[in-house]
Parts: sequence; C-alpha cells; structure tokens
Amino acid sequence: MLEWLNHNISLPTLLWLFPITFLLHDFEEILFVEAWFKKNYSTVIHKIPDSFKKTFHKMSYITAVQFALPVLFQFITYSIATYIAVEHHYYPMFTGFNLLLLIHVFMHIGQSLLLGVYALGVGTAVFVTLPYSLYLFYRLLDEGVIEQIDLLTSIPYGLITIALVYIGHKIAQKLIAS
Repeated sequence: MLEWLNHNISLPTLLWLFPITFLLHDFEEILFVEAWFKKNYSTVIHKIPDSFKKTFHKMSYITAVQFALPVLFQFITYSIATYIAVEHHYYPMFTGFNLLLLIHVFMHIGQSLLLGVYALGVGTAVFVTLPYSLYLFYRLLDEGVIEQIDLLTSIPYGLITIALVYIGHKIAQKLIAS
C-alpha cells in the first residue's frame, strides 16, 4: 500500500492535501458543535476537570458560525504555510502545524475516553487526520525533506495554531451574536 501511495501521490499533492484534510475534520466540528453540546452538556459537565469547566461552559454556547471564524483563520494560515512549503521548500511552519494537528487527534481520543461519549470531531480525527498525518510524516522523513530533529524545532510554529484559535474565538464572540 505504501509503495502504491508513494508512486501515485506526488509530494506537492500530498502537501496540498493538508488544508483539505484540515477542513474535512473541522467541517465535522462546525456542522455538529451546537447539536453536540445540546445533546451532551448535562451528561458530561460533571466529568470535566474543574480547571476546564468555565471554558467548557462558555463553549457550550458557541454557534456554528462563531466556530467557523477561527477555522477560517487556521485555513488561511495553513494554506499559506503549504504554499511556502511547496513553492519555496521551507517546511518548519508546515511541519509544526501538522505536528500540532496530529497531537490534536489524541486530544479527541482522550476526550472521548474521559467523557464516555463520542467527542465532537473524533471520527474525522481518527479516520482522516490520523492516517494523513502518519503518512505525511513518513513521506517527509523517508524522502529526506525533514529530519527527526525538525519535528522538535517546528513545535513553536505549531503553537501559532493555539493563538489563532484563541484569537479567532474571541473575535467571533464579539462580532457574531449567539
């Protein structure tokens, strides 16, 4: 299977699949965020660690449109990082963003286990993001595009994602009514 993928998917194509796989995952979250909180809030609130309850409560009022704004910020940033990687062969931002997204998969799995319910986004995280990320990092390392140390040194770029999401949610709360 790997041989077939390696032969049939060019590296630029593989890189450009990043913004697409990101959108597939986040569309699941956008489409179902409101319904998920309505269905699960009362069941899971007592399972949320005290240090996260205030944030979880605030998130329970988020609308799909409000959720979409930080996703848009991420998509634009990820598309720029992908362009830079493909056209200029500069990979730290691209690698950092993908590394954080891979870690994000395990956050979704952990949420499902902790809460005992289907966590919002876990399906596309496991069946889209995880396989894409594993194959992407395999290819980048196998073809010598990046080295293992680059995974560590790219982490600060990945942290930009956290800032984008935080800022995006703050702006969305101010601009878009609940």
